[in-house]
Amino acid sequence: MDRLNGLLAFARTAEFGSFVSAGRALGISASAVGKSVARLEQELGVRLLQRSTRRIGLTEEGKLFNERVRRILDDIDDAEAMLSRTRETPHGRLRISTPIV
Repeated sequence: MDRLNGLLAFARTAEFGSFVSAGRALGISASAVGKSVARLEQELGVRLLQRSTRRIGLTEEGKLFNERVRRILDDIDDAEAMLSRTRETPHGRLRISTPIV
């Protein structure tokens, strides 16, 4: 689950261009987003974001990784939506009792 959180933090940071905005979208602090992305970079052994005092940009590796991560996260969203639709669909036996007229 920690890796998934790292992927989500990375994707939101890439989308918004800042840890602060990504943190707002995820409901966590900017510091937590930054640490999560840093852990992901350390696990992968590659720098995904180019950080400066004014902005955050994607490295070439980060651009490639972001494309794949977006597809993965979209697939997860689709799977969750599919499951929620199956829960909403009634299933099972329906018994109806009516008086004989």
